[in-house]
Amino acid sequence: MRVVVLGATGRLGRHVVHECVGTGHEVVAVTRGEPPADGHGTVRWATVQPEDVEAHHRLFSQADGVLDARNQRYDDWSRYPAMVNATLAALRDTRARYVYVDNLYAYGVPATSAPVDENTPRRPVSVKGQIRRDIERGLIAAMTTHPVTIVRFPDFYGISTDPLPASLRWFGPPALSHQFIHVPDAAHAVRLILEDPTAAGEVWHVAGAAPITGYQLRDVARGITGRPTRLTVMGRGLVRVLGLISGPARGLVETQYLWETPMFLDASKFGSRFDTRFFHTHREALREIMEGEFRSGRQAALSTPG
Repeated sequence: MRVVVLGATGRLGRHVVHECVGTGHEVVAVTRGEPPADGHGTVRWATVQPEDVEAHHRLFSQADGVLDARNQRYDDWSRYPAMVNATLAALRDTRARYVYVDNLYAYGVPATSAPVDENTPRRPVSVKGQIRRDIERGLIAAMTTHPVTIVRFPDFYGISTDPLPASLRWFGPPALSHQFIHVPDAAHAVRLILEDPTAAGEVWHVAGAAPITGYQLRDVARGITGRPTRLTVMGRGLVRVLGLISGPARGLVETQYLWETPMFLDASKFGSRFDTRFFHTHREALREIMEGEFRSGRQAALSTPG
């Protein structure tokens, strides 16, 4: 397949590019800035601004699929709707299947403790949730004339694990569970969905290992390193103070309810269609994250308990 990856230098986009190249697809990687100097040699890079319909249309008209892994600044999503609308406009008169990566903000506060499936009503309680709901409405309308697909993920581990192995960050009561997915697993899932033409025109929930508490995740990290790992609990008060100087922290304030009233995605629909044995366990994911940090020289070496 000829695949266009939007947001190719982002946390998910980098893995999507690697995943698609590794399975033999011809990849055009799109970024709004300069392409990376160490980019994969078989990838064609293109610099395109998010609302440039004509430039995107030229790329899409030669593609079999488009994977949209883009994001906006976490403290300002005001340009998100225009970006997606421009993408939908650029898809007109093309045959490219479009896969849009989403999160769970549109669901709002869960009505029960049961996992939410793809048919759960959207009742957003935040600005970010309202934006995501409105974008989804446009995408569902577009499904009537184009093969559009929505893939919804929980948090990536990175929000809590970027400081590893020194510490873990937790943004609510550490005895409550939270749902994560390993970024390479998310990239693998969107590639599978893109490749299956019968998956188009639907919403898909994809989740990784079972939900886990902050204390449990800390113990997993300790078991990998063989030494203490600090659990840093960042409650509402601390996040609000950090928001005075940090854009990401300002953006987190309105969605921190998801750490205080946990919501879990029901991914049984995905599991009934696709082989899910590629999902990492929490231990496997954390070890891979830490080994990546060690290879980059940003963290201390790991020790392996006997």
